Amino acid sequence: MIGKVLLVSVCGFFVGGVGLYLASRAVDASVRHERRTKFFSYFCIVNAVLVGACLGKATVDGLVLLILSAGAYELYRALRRAKAVRTALRAGIGAGYAFLSLGMLAFVTTSTREMTAFVYLVVAAFDGFSQVGGQLFGKHRLAPTISPRKSVEGALGGTVAAAITAVLLRTLVPVGLAQSAKACFWIVLAALSGDLLASWVKRICGIKDFGSILPGQGGVLDRFDSFLFAGPAWLLILHPWNS
Repeated sequence: MIGKVLLVSVCGFFVGGVGLYLASRAVDASVRHERRTKFFSYFCIVNAVLVGACLGKATVDGLVLLILSAGAYELYRALRRAKAVRTALRAGIGAGYAFLSLGMLAFVTTSTREMTAFVYLVVAAFDGFSQVGGQLFGKHRLAPTISPRKSVEGALGGTVAAAITAVLLRTLVPVGLAQSAKACFWIVLAALSGDLLASWVKRICGIKDFGSILPGQGGVLDRFDSFLFAGPAWLLILHPWNS
């Protein structure tokens, strides 16, 4: 398992690195440095999670619990500082995160490590290539009032990369071609929804990032918001395939 998963990941990062280089040739040196930092930190984060998944379910469960705990703290801190946000809205966001966390815990505890690695790498491919695709071809804003940097072209590029990843790793689950396409659709939809919802929360709280613990990425929620939605989506919609 670990060999195939890491090979797909490394190949994806190689293609993404080429895209990043092409997209950064005409930008300022400071922007190039920022993009490279984000790229290399993303490489380390993604592959560290994948190695953790390959080590066994206990490692996966502990890692997800750590992510959820750190995310809860970041969200609490952001909402506490957002004085303009009504109490009812803060409570609603907090309750939504708690519900989402329960869904994520249910996902990792009822799924095999192969399923977890599959979902996570499809999400990572979508996230990573959405950014690279947006930098290369982005012209039409996807959600300008919520997340001005996201583009339609970037989302399409990320979807193509996620589909290729789902097909290459379908034997981990295992599913056929048609089911891998269905999996990709729902995972991408959930990942994009999570990313946009996190951006909306940051906007109403008046912050750029939930934290600064991850170089070039921001906080834990900034990096894992898509995965935190994709996991429960798999559990609710796709998990019955493997029952």
